[in-house]
Amino acid sequence: MLSRRQKELVEVMLQQERFQTVDFFANKLGVSKRTVHSELKAIEPYISSSGMFLEKKRGVGIALKNLKEVGFEQDTDDLFDEYSLVTRRIEIMEMLLFDQEITSFNQLSDQFLVSKTSIKNDLTLIMKILQVGNHLNLVSDLQGTRLSGSEEDFQKGLLQFNRYLISNFDIFDDGSVHENVRLLERYYGENLVSACSNILYTYVRDNVNAISDYYIQNILSIFIILVYRLKKNKHFNQSNIQKNQKNNRFYKKSAESLLSKAANRLKIQFNDSDVEFLSQHLISNRFESLPDESVDRELVDKLISKVSESLKVQLSDDVHLEEQLRNHIPPMLYRLKSNNKTENPFTSQIKKEFSLTFNVIWVVLSEYESEVGISFNEDEIAFLTMYFQAAIERAKLNKRILIVCQMGIATSELLINRIKSILPSLDKLEVASAGELRNLNIESYDLIISTIKLELQHHNILYVSPFLNEEDMNKISKYSLGISKQNTTKNNKKIRMLNNFIYDDEIYFNTNFSSREELIESIGSDLEKKGYIQTEFIKSVLNRENLGGTDLPSGTSVPHGNSLYVNKTVIAIIKNKKKMKWNEYFVDVIFLICIASEDTKKIREILSDIYQILDNPTKLTSIRNIKNKQLLLDVIKE
Repeated sequence: MLSRRQKELVEVMLQQERFQTVDFFANKLGVSKRTVHSELKAIEPYISSSGMFLEKKRGVGIALKNLKEVGFEQDTDDLFDEYSLVTRRIEIMEMLLFDQEITSFNQLSDQFLVSKTSIKNDLTLIMKILQVGNHLNLVSDLQGTRLSGSEEDFQKGLLQFNRYLISNFDIFDDGSVHENVRLLERYYGENLVSACSNILYTYVRDNVNAISDYYIQNILSIFIILVYRLKKNKHFNQSNIQKNQKNNRFYKKSAESLLSKAANRLKIQFNDSDVEFLSQHLISNRFESLPDESVDRELVDKLISKVSESLKVQLSDDVHLEEQLRNHIPPMLYRLKSNNKTENPFTSQIKKEFSLTFNVIWVVLSEYESEVGISFNEDEIAFLTMYFQAAIERAKLNKRILIVCQMGIATSELLINRIKSILPSLDKLEVASAGELRNLNIESYDLIISTIKLELQHHNILYVSPFLNEEDMNKISKYSLGISKQNTTKNNKKIRMLNNFIYDDEIYFNTNFSSREELIESIGSDLEKKGYIQTEFIKSVLNRENLGGTDLPSGTSVPHGNSLYVNKTVIAIIKNKKKMKWNEYFVDVIFLICIASEDTKKIREILSDIYQILDNPTKLTSIRNIKNKQLLLDVIKE
């Protein structure tokens, strides 16, 4: 993360409307020109990951420029709108970077039906973006126009392309955080992007402090580019990679492990220089706490205590968790207060894999929003979830379960979703291909579930079909929970805590809402009249949805808000006649969760009961087919 002086430099640069000299910034900060040059180099990854770049003009100075097209000048004869302009520039970059075509100004002018002046302006801007931090050149000669540079130059140019693409995404769509990585699939391939995302997610989950939360998307982009180039048999030259003299044994081993997994899944080959390149990026993007900037000790203690109480686990004695939160929370608060949004490419996976922990933390933190003067978003909650989940694993309160698929990721989504519905919420699921097993400590897993035959000696290996039939589900229940089929079935059906907070008058049957806003405001108003909540609760639910949707792939949603504005705990259940677009999914079954502060210690049981219903396809089908309110209540309370 940035040091205090680096943050000050960024803030001074953002305030400038024109280019300023290094002397200007040195005087502003009270440091030497040499120090400014050094700090400019240090903040470049931060600047780049924020959708900006440093533009330097000899004899003029330095300025921060936005990769986003808004504000760039257009040629007067260019009749295209902003959408077409960005599309054209992206396509030109694609031709030069991915296809590495040799083209010409005339050819581009004819292809895009614009003047050569417009093409010249396009290429000028494109090179300003692509050349950041590298020596990539646009060569025009008798052979044509093309890009020239080393392998490192091309990979850095691709990184700038990714940043430009993501920065301008809201021109094409709403700019949803979770669509950013999917944007890259068209250029790098869906399988490659998916494999790299899953491999890096597992690494970050297992080594929470290995990469700064702010730079995770940056590293993911770098990893995707490196693997893409390796598939094209493009490698770094040993002489061009300077070995880092720091003690980077951990990061080199990590880089080798990441590339080995990619090699198994995507059939690529890599060399020592490729490993060295990736390890250097892991080092430069690692977590560094802000010096001399501490968070209120009481806030950390209260957060750990509240989450421990809600999850029914004892984490207050975990010194490592306390230290991690003290390092993590100050930059998190700084980002939120300055509206500097951090995009976590793994939020969707974390919400799905650790849904209970994720929602418990969000409900608990909502009580402190007014105290610290900010609103937490789902990306920040996802980062915190990883810290707490790692602490839960250290406390040995969960089982480690490995899922082995033919291709590692091809069937993993379906398997994880179905298996998760019958396992305790804190259990940790991991996915691997058969080829990756030799790099794993098999004995560290409590259970291995495989869709293929394995030559392994392990006390618990369970073979299932790729699509999990009823017999498979029963076997998993027995092996993982250590109980009989009859007991499993009985326990899965029994709803304990939830029944205490479901009331007949708060079952809303066959409603006709057409939007989540209409539903939340209407049901919220009814609950307010009955004294369950205060007006502010409705606003907090809407605000929470804007910061990250609570909808699930099953066509359900679990909206919730700030506990401080709940007078009496109640779970309102809404069955809408038709599905409505919530955030990512179309939804017709909603559990509106209103938990009073004195009941936050019961969050785990309440959410577990709700997910037990929502993760049961048979029960959901029954709810959707029920013809009257009383039957709906009976099915839920069963």
